[in-house]
This record gives sequence, C-alpha cells and structure tokens, in this order.
Amino acid sequence: MGPCVRPRPGPSGGPGPALLGLRPRPQATASLPPDGALTGRKERTDTLLAALAPDGAGTTVVTGLPGVGKTVLALHAAHRAVERGRFPGGTLYVHLRGYDPAGAVGPEQALESLLRALGVRDEDLPPTVEEQAGLYRSELNRRAERHGAVLIVADDASSPGQLRHLVPAHPAHRLLATSRDALSAPDFPARLVSLDELDTESATELIAVALARVSPGDPRAGEEAGALERVAEYCGRLPLALTIAAALLTDDPGLPITALADDLADARTRLKRLQHEDGDGRSLAVRAAFDLSYRRLKPQEARLFRLLSLNPGPDLSTKAAAVLNRSGGTGDPHRPGCPRPRRSDQRTATPLRPLARP
Repeated sequence: MGPCVRPRPGPSGGPGPALLGLRPRPQATASLPPDGALTGRKERTDTLLAALAPDGAGTTVVTGLPGVGKTVLALHAAHRAVERGRFPGGTLYVHLRGYDPAGAVGPEQALESLLRALGVRDEDLPPTVEEQAGLYRSELNRRAERHGAVLIVADDASSPGQLRHLVPAHPAHRLLATSRDALSAPDFPARLVSLDELDTESATELIAVALARVSPGDPRAGEEAGALERVAEYCGRLPLALTIAAALLTDDPGLPITALADDLADARTRLKRLQHEDGDGRSLAVRAAFDLSYRRLKPQEARLFRLLSLNPGPDLSTKAAAVLNRSGGTGDPHRPGCPRPRRSDQRTATPLRPLARP
C-alpha cells in the first residue's frame, strides 16, 4: 500500500481547489508579444520609459501614421520596462483592431479577454460591461497588493471608448496604448506621445540591418548607399514601407537596390510595388494600411485628402493645405471647404511629404 496523501487545504483552512475538483485558474500575465527590432527610436523609447516609471503617467497613447512603427515602439518600451523590474505583477496585452474593416474590438470583448488573462473563468464573467469593468479593476487591485504593478498594453485603438474601461484604478498600474488618432477626451486623461517617420540615416539602417540579419555577407547595402537612400525616401521613411522594401530585397538576393529604387521612382505605381506576400499567403502592404485610415475619414476630410494631389511638388506645408482646402482646388481661397484646421495642426515649418500621390 502506498503512502497516504492528504489533500492540501485552501488558504482559509477549508478544502482547497484540488479537493473540490477545481483546477487552478489559468492566467496569462506575461502575454506581451515578442520584442521586435527597433531602429532610430531611442528618444521616444526613453520618453515611454519615463511615462512607465512609478512617477509617470497612468495612461499613455502612442500616436502616428499607419506604418510608422507605433506597435513596435510600444512593445519595445514595455519589454525594457519589464526588464527593469517595474511590473512585478505581470503584463497584459489586447489587440483592439480599431481600424479593422470587419469591426473593432468593443469594450466588452476587451474586458472579457483581459479578465480571462487574469484567471477569471467564463462562468464567472459578469453580464454587463460596467460589472466587467468593476471586476477588472478589483482583480488588478488584488494583484497590486499581492504581486505589484501591472502593465496593460492595448494595441491599435481608434477611440477613447475602446480604452476608458481599461484604465486601471490602482495608481501603480500603467496602461500603454497605440492609435493612429490623437485620442483625448475630458473623461479620458492620457499622455500623448507622437511618432514621426524615421530620419534618413535610421531609415537606411533599418533596411541594411534587415539584409544583414538574413544574409550577413550581403554586400548590397554597402555597395549601393546612394540607391539605398533613394529607396528610403521613396518609402517615406515609414518603417512599414521600409520593412517591405527590405523583404523584397531579401527575397531576391540578385535584385540590385538601384533596380528597386527605379521601380519605386514612379509615384503612381509605388504603393502597388510596396507589397509582400509570404509563402503561406499572408500579405503585407502599405496601401492596405492607408486604405483602412482613408475609409474612416469624414467626407470633407476625404475631399481634402484628394485635393492634396493637385500640389505639383513633393512637399506641401499645412498652411498651403489650408488654402487649398478653402479654395476647393479652384484657386479661390474664400470658397468654403472643410472645417479650418486646428491651430495645433498648422505646423507650417513641417511639410507634408506624401509616400504617393492621393
């Protein structure tokens, strides 16, 4: 006869989960996606690390164009903060798909996902969003007391409504979100960290590093430095476009960078060229990212975007865009058009540099 094993009691001295026939609740409190390669973002990384510090902002939103690298930056900063021991209570991740044509993830879906990650079983999920938000905050408070601060990363939000219920009540926790829009509302106080395109040196480095990672002996980046700069400029120095360009080069080791630059020189076909499909049919394309944002524009905003194609050169200041907006492309600056741009948007010193003609 084998040894007699007594069931372990529960924390209050009563029967434990094993005796009641219940398994321990599964938790996913280290659920950040992998840290990706990051180039030229040290200043913004330091900004986010300061926001994620114990005396930093409770909620931070990284904003910028589609393809500018918001998610990669947010995840990189999140991993660095975890390495520094700032979130002993764990990390949670939810993809909100704010610009997905099939529909964004609603607050109820997001809360259900996060509550499951915190170990709440489906049968214990409350029926309403308000009750779920209350349980979410309570679970985070308990985790703060037992384990410490938690970092919640909410990727690809499109409105404050997707994030309001995700803001933790405990001051130790942090919410880090990404969005193409500058999300702000009176009942949603958040620090906004804007992300612009890379400078030319960082943009060319991104492609060069990608080539060296796949084939360390690839000589093209060093031998065709001028062509590499042309490719970077044609890509608008956007990390998504640069990543696709690098993939096109790694897929074809015999393709000169000069040939790719010549292919991208025509703005009318540039977006079509900047797409990549891997072996299992997954596609990555700049046009798709832009199309999702264009579909969300209001009619007057979409009209202004189309009017930008009337500009004959590669650069257009915000002040000139405002004149074009009021004239409707007729040359009459007094013709009514879209609402006047906000003063904070009129950065006349910073030109708009289109990746392609609208």
